[in-house]
Amino acid sequence: MLDHLAPYLPAGLTFLGWLWLVAWFTARQRRKRASVTTLEVPTAGVAPVRHMPASVKGSMAGALVKWLFVAAVLAAATGYGLYRLLGRPALPSSTSFTTAELLDLLKIGLAVVGGLGAVVALAVGYRKQQVSEAAHVIANRQEERERTKFFNERYGRAAEQLGHESFAVRLAGVYAMVGLADDWPEQRQICVDVLSGYLRTPYPQDDRTEREVRQEIINALLDHTLQRRWQVGKIRMDFRGVEFEDLDLSRRTFSGTFSFDNAIFHGKRTDFANCRFNGTVSFRKAKFISNTTSFEGISALSSTLDFSEAEFTGDVVDFSTADLVRSTVDLTGAVLRDTVLTFRGLVGRALTIALDSVELSRSTVDLSMMHLPVQQTKSVIGLRAVDAQQCAFRFGGGYLPNTDVRLTDAEFTECTVETDGTEPADVVRALRGIGGVGSPDGTPDATGEPQ
Repeated sequence: MLDHLAPYLPAGLTFLGWLWLVAWFTARQRRKRASVTTLEVPTAGVAPVRHMPASVKGSMAGALVKWLFVAAVLAAATGYGLYRLLGRPALPSSTSFTTAELLDLLKIGLAVVGGLGAVVALAVGYRKQQVSEAAHVIANRQEERERTKFFNERYGRAAEQLGHESFAVRLAGVYAMVGLADDWPEQRQICVDVLSGYLRTPYPQDDRTEREVRQEIINALLDHTLQRRWQVGKIRMDFRGVEFEDLDLSRRTFSGTFSFDNAIFHGKRTDFANCRFNGTVSFRKAKFISNTTSFEGISALSSTLDFSEAEFTGDVVDFSTADLVRSTVDLTGAVLRDTVLTFRGLVGRALTIALDSVELSRSTVDLSMMHLPVQQTKSVIGLRAVDAQQCAFRFGGGYLPNTDVRLTDAEFTECTVETDGTEPADVVRALRGIGGVGSPDGTPDATGEPQ
């Protein structure tokens, strides 16, 4: 059987050689695409250095010699394969050729020469294509480098404006940095972090224009998340430790995660009234010193407002008429002094208000007129481990069926509780069982029954 296959062996080897050539050429093309050398960053006054891809290096003459050598090897292998395939026929002598046969041999020779010329043309064309592609790569990288340089220059100018003494220049710097964040998605988070970092700089008490600059920063950031210019959830809004004066964020939408941890809110009014929340907003350990802190009329869906360990020393913290669905207002461990905390008229479904471990001093907690209708999931009002001194708790006028009011381990000292009988019976019993709680006049509670 091997004797029968032997004549075909040279042709098979030739075919394998062609396959190897095609595979080598394909791999070379892939290496060429991958061998993009990074351009060096030029220094001042020095032209950038352009590196050609490795596949383009070398002279044109060297490339032609290599291709001609490959063509000669393949032609010789093909001829030898045919010679073996035809059974090694005896070659005639030069005197035995007729005129017609000589002309045919001349045509074959001219065809071979033409083939070599075609190889040269293909090699030159391929070389030109390589150079063209390399030039295109260099041009794209040069364009990208110039684009990055332009953005860096804009970044430097905007940062310089933010540090200027003039109010107008600082405000212009805010707009410039926000505009840069719009145009530069790759470094958008850095631009946002710079603006957030500006907010964390010491608050100049003697500069009344500073409040407007800071207000405009937070307005611009929230506007962009609301208008979906920036991808919500991929940009961090970090206002930790920021000091705000008379902050007005009323009627805005908070989508995603925002952090106001350890922030300080002071002035006459801190206003979040009529805001919409769709996510988590954290005020952990924040200080609310404003005369009025308003969350009046807010709406929240599957959201968390985290005020745990926050400190409230203003006159009023207002959550009245809020509409909260499957949401949590968490004031666990908060401290309230001389403050009215009101949830009057709040409407909630599957709501949790956590006042567990709250420290209250000379304050009022108004839970009257709340409407918590029956849902598949109970609403919860947590008052566990509350430490209250000289405080008033107002229930009454609300609709609280199937609401779980938790009062275990609460401590009330010189406190009053106002009720009108609309509360769940277990809540009334729990209130009666707490020591140090009396009615507003000190004898019976508001239900008409003695404590």
